[in-house]
Amino acid sequence: MKLSIKTMLMILIIPASINAEEINYDYLESIYWSHEISSGSTSANGTYDGYKVSLSKAIAKNIHILASYTDADKTNKDAVVNKSMGFGINYPINKKTDFVFEYSHLNVVHSYPSLGNINIKTLINSIESKINHQFSDDIELMAGLIRNDHAGEANLYIGYSASAKYRVNDDFSIKYEIQSIKDSKVVNSGDIVTTELGVSYSF
Repeated sequence: MKLSIKTMLMILIIPASINAEEINYDYLESIYWSHEISSGSTSANGTYDGYKVSLSKAIAKNIHILASYTDADKTNKDAVVNKSMGFGINYPINKKTDFVFEYSHLNVVHSYPSLGNINIKTLINSIESKINHQFSDDIELMAGLIRNDHAGEANLYIGYSASAKYRVNDDFSIKYEIQSIKDSKVVNSGDIVTTELGVSYSF
């Protein structure tokens, strides 16, 4: 009877204290970044192409910090620079699957030489709730929901994200991600689709 009680306690305690063993929250990524905007505004429409560097670092068993820098432009030289910092909380569902909540504060600056060197700064509070799943030894999948709230503005973008990582070796993976968001408040604002393709280095 004592053995049965101990066994049941272990079953209850272990899942809550161990992260999915193969899901890593310590990585540095170098990404080709493409950001397509479709809206009623001719000046806002178009695709920004550039690069993104992002970092995730675990600072505790279930907590990681986040930082990224993005620089991209359009063919007409309009540009966007995005700096972000945040944190994530990961909770294991089972050995290969984590539920993850991430918050990031984004500082976004759009520059419009095509309109006479106008600069527009936007502060965004971004929340993403997602599932990370180690599908196999070499493949990690993610699916999530995004909420981007523009501080001091009416804009509230809601959408989804999905990604896949293919492990080349113990240190490097190839990553592909897509995000699609739409403003839920402003009728004529842009639909935004962002795609990322690059290399992830685990450390």
